[in-house]
Amino acid sequence: MRRITRGTLGAVLALCPYPVAADPVPPPATETARQATQPPASEVPPTAPAADPQGRKSGPVEWVRTLQLLQDRIAAGSLAAHKSQPVLMARIEGDLLDAAPEVWTDRHNVQAAIVFALSGGGPAILRRLTRKGSPDLPDTNLARGALAYIDGQEAEASRLLKDVDTAPLPTTLAGSIGLTQAALTVTENPVRAIALLDRVRLLMPGTLVEEGALRREIFTLGQGGDLKKFETLAIQYLRRFQHSIYAGNFRQRFAYQLTQLDFGRDERRFASFTRIMNELAPESRRDLYLLIARTAVQEGKTNAALMVSDKALVLCAPESREATQAQLYRAAAEIVTLATFQTALRKLQAVDRAKLPAHDVQLLDAALSTAEQIGRGLARDPAPPDPEASKRAQAQAAADEPGSLIPKAEAMIGQIDQLLRRSNP
Repeated sequence: MRRITRGTLGAVLALCPYPVAADPVPPPATETARQATQPPASEVPPTAPAADPQGRKSGPVEWVRTLQLLQDRIAAGSLAAHKSQPVLMARIEGDLLDAAPEVWTDRHNVQAAIVFALSGGGPAILRRLTRKGSPDLPDTNLARGALAYIDGQEAEASRLLKDVDTAPLPTTLAGSIGLTQAALTVTENPVRAIALLDRVRLLMPGTLVEEGALRREIFTLGQGGDLKKFETLAIQYLRRFQHSIYAGNFRQRFAYQLTQLDFGRDERRFASFTRIMNELAPESRRDLYLLIARTAVQEGKTNAALMVSDKALVLCAPESREATQAQLYRAAAEIVTLATFQTALRKLQAVDRAKLPAHDVQLLDAALSTAEQIGRGLARDPAPPDPEASKRAQAQAAADEPGSLIPKAEAMIGQIDQLLRRSNP
């Protein structure tokens, strides 16, 4: 395979303008004005590995360094960098596999191969370096541990990596191993995982590694209940990585995490939630409010769904698709309360489904189906509800709806018995 030269790597990076916003929301006017004074991204010369003063050919260290430069642009939001990454990874993998045996007597090259594999490059080079009968190389145990982790052999990976001291390691390798250690310990020891992720963030600021560590730490903190640090890091992510290619996935998981905090029932948590949301521009805030409202409906968090739907509506243009979504989520939450059931049913029936995306049409149908079940229950003779009938209704609703909506349908139908018990003493 043709070797990757510095010129070729520079050409690959030249295809990756920096940054291209992954978030469809345009930047504020002040940000647009600031960017207008800067040269276009395509005119900014790409950063490439420093030239070797002795004129030696580039090797694994420089190839992997170039991959990391590309990935850092991904963290900043470059769609072109994201699209170019598989091509660059394939070329680097080929050159690593074609490297002469003497290349691997240099531990820096072995360390670069480990970083490459843990950065999404795949296990092929580590299989080659650690296969049975191969001579021991520098950092062979690290390579074996990384390979075990990539292959999903967590017990073996933990045995080889969990207690490795990353302090003496080069920064990039320490960051990759630290992320792996955190993943291996988060279930049994989340406190240690958080400490490891803190160190990774400090080691590699502004990189995709830091972005990944920050995302993982936020979700670990959300499960552990450290609300203050959760808020601090969430604000940090939204300020610094809002255009990351992975920001969309972050927001989906973040919406779920926020509903689990049940901020609708706790003033302190709601104040924290408000401070986090205020970090976003109005359109981004509206979109995240809508995502949280929908998630809250599916999770049966009625107070949160009502509260966030109202906040979204304030930011929606009248008669817009977003306003229709917010009205749907509010009505879907209202139907599980006896006092608002009839009003909510009329709202659901009035929703213009032509304005809804497909997944919300499904939610509307599920909400109408649930409202029908509740209406039947309220219309029955004032006798104690039949548990078997309730189970049959729940099973029928589960069968009628797509799997992704089952949790929401079950949560809503589960409210029927409570409503009937209150209305039929």
